[in-house]
Amino acid sequence: MSKLTVIVTAKDEAADLKKTLESLCEQSTEEFEVLIVLRGGHEETAALAESYCAEYVGFSLKRTEECLPAAARNLGVSLAETPLLLFMEPGDYLAPDSVEAILATAEKHNPDIMLPRLYISGENEPYYEPWREMLAVSASVDRFDNAFLHTLDYAGCVYKKKFFDLYALRFPETPVFYTAAFTAECVFRCDAKLGGVTGAIYDDASGVFRRGFRDGSAPSGQNLAVCCRVYDEILSTVKTLLEEETEAFDGDEFVYQETIYLYFSVLTDRFYRYFWYLTDEDIAALQTKYDQLTALMTRERKEKIEKAFADLRLPAMYISRADAAALPMVSLLGDFRDTGALEGFVDSLYNGRFPFFELFLRESAKADVPERWRTAPNLHFLPDADFFAAARREAGGVQINVKDPSPLDPKVLSELATVKAPHAVYQYIFAAKRKKYGARTALKKKGANIK
Repeated sequence: MSKLTVIVTAKDEAADLKKTLESLCEQSTEEFEVLIVLRGGHEETAALAESYCAEYVGFSLKRTEECLPAAARNLGVSLAETPLLLFMEPGDYLAPDSVEAILATAEKHNPDIMLPRLYISGENEPYYEPWREMLAVSASVDRFDNAFLHTLDYAGCVYKKKFFDLYALRFPETPVFYTAAFTAECVFRCDAKLGGVTGAIYDDASGVFRRGFRDGSAPSGQNLAVCCRVYDEILSTVKTLLEEETEAFDGDEFVYQETIYLYFSVLTDRFYRYFWYLTDEDIAALQTKYDQLTALMTRERKEKIEKAFADLRLPAMYISRADAAALPMVSLLGDFRDTGALEGFVDSLYNGRFPFFELFLRESAKADVPERWRTAPNLHFLPDADFFAAARREAGGVQINVKDPSPLDPKVLSELATVKAPHAVYQYIFAAKRKKYGARTALKKKGANIK
């Protein structure tokens, strides 16, 4: 009998789904099943899934109406019959020995939730996640472990199905943060036993930088409220548990302060770095929440925040979109021969971790820019004739010519903003950072079978 079900939720993602299913076919053990839950009537994706189900024993497909990924996960949970569950999304890659490592860890240590290694991969950057690495090599993980708190919303956890059944748990059906909410519920409310797994999940993060957001997951006022509700609950639960365990809670306990720091970091990383999706009202709501969290922080934590997010220019986080557009630190002058490839490049800028940029493009390239960005206040279309002369006159930040329209890694501009060097060498620094984060060979060296 199979011991693990891999639940893969998919939509219109045939190419990415193929990579995920191929990685499952290459596992070193056959003691697992694969359940593909297709969200909606996407025939190309369905045809691909059906071809794998026909060829491989243990692969099955369940089609459902279009829904959020969390709802598809819950359907998969209700259908699965194995003791262990692993959730994957199209584009994720499972290292060949990962299922074998998961099953070995389950037999040896019997944890309720297993935390495998996690590699964030993509066309722009492959890197291994240090917080998850700290957990992956530990047989027993404390629920208040600093590393665990920083991985609540990470993909790749393996759960005992009994937790879903015994406590009637399900993923909250929200566009975002359903993993964090569910994992926190298991750990803090149900006191799940945690353990690390050396097998590796490769999380394909390239999609958001290449195509932008889908499935209602784009940062918005609604999703900001979901995020705050999840982390308010986590913070409240941690506070309550500490009060019960210490009987002398005063607010400066390490775990409590680390949870506040995590909350602040999540808001900053998930929403502020997607600044251009937000309305000025959303930004004002962020300011209110940041101020509330900062009031709970000790002086040491405030200093840690200021150091950790120096590249984001924290005091400027509260300005409007128009103000940010008027105060660019970097001015990118697009010199592209193939404007048909512009969509991924432009998306990567607006989905990146640094909003204080402006982009100048020729008027003839306008049709190749994603429609949602054409009216952005920091995007300027200039006549093709004398384009560079006009762009240089209008540029308000350090000027950088860009010829390559492939997507930028989200770290490039944020790291460039912290560089202290003469403006004349920024072009070379930009090129060096782009090359540094553009190498795909690093991921292959770690064992990923990516073509």
